[in-house]
Amino acid sequence: MKTAIYILSVFFSLSAVAQPTVSGYTTPAKDTVIILPANSITLSGTAVQANPGHPILDTSWIKTSGPAATITKPSNHMTTTVTGLVAGSYVFTLTATDKQNSSSSAVKITVISGVLPVEFAYFNVARNDRGILVSWQTDMESNNAGFIVQESTNGSDFFDLAAVSSQAKGGNSSTPLTYSYQISNNNTQADMHSIWIVMTLLAMIVFISKLKKAYKCLLLGIACMFLFSCSKSVIVPDNAPASTVKAFRLKQMDLDNHVNYSEVIMLN
Repeated sequence: MKTAIYILSVFFSLSAVAQPTVSGYTTPAKDTVIILPANSITLSGTAVQANPGHPILDTSWIKTSGPAATITKPSNHMTTTVTGLVAGSYVFTLTATDKQNSSSSAVKITVISGVLPVEFAYFNVARNDRGILVSWQTDMESNNAGFIVQESTNGSDFFDLAAVSSQAKGGNSSTPLTYSYQISNNNTQADMHSIWIVMTLLAMIVFISKLKKAYKCLLLGIACMFLFSCSKSVIVPDNAPASTVKAFRLKQMDLDNHVNYSEVIMLN
């Protein structure tokens, strides 16, 4: 009987430690960038109870950091609207509470000015015989320091490829300026292929040295033709296109260290 009571007490102790599973996101996407004059966004989330008998008793959205904003329905609503957003960075947190525990999930929102320091005429990404060419043109630049070409394999997590300085004098221009960045295929030779050619050449030299002069000339001619065809390198692209779609964008930086982003271009 004591053993049974002990087991039950351990079970309830472990149940009390478990926390609700909470996730939060924005509509249309998590970690959203909003361009003014748009100044509102929808927050949504989910909360799943951790154990039977421990239902979710309360949920709440709060502004963890950022400038002033209004959450229309902060309590007991998984979906709510935030209004009155201004330029800056925000973090909103959804918290769910059961009988004994609580758990939270945060989402980030960045609001930027609707007056962008750069006006793009176009932004293109295309494959060519050297790899991938990223090209763009600006119609106007104001206080622009330059661009960073970024790539992603999942469409959301981007990493820097290269920095391209602004062609505008002092970062300001009212005439079209054209930029490009070539992502090259770094090709390397297969080392084992070269080793195989050398070993074959040595073996043929030993074999031909034992033949008569007429046969030597004939075999040397055949060997030269064979080795010439084999000497064409086996090319192994270091950055061969993956089966997944790649995404590219431009990170624009102004002289005051503010950052803006271009549209995202998908490339098969």
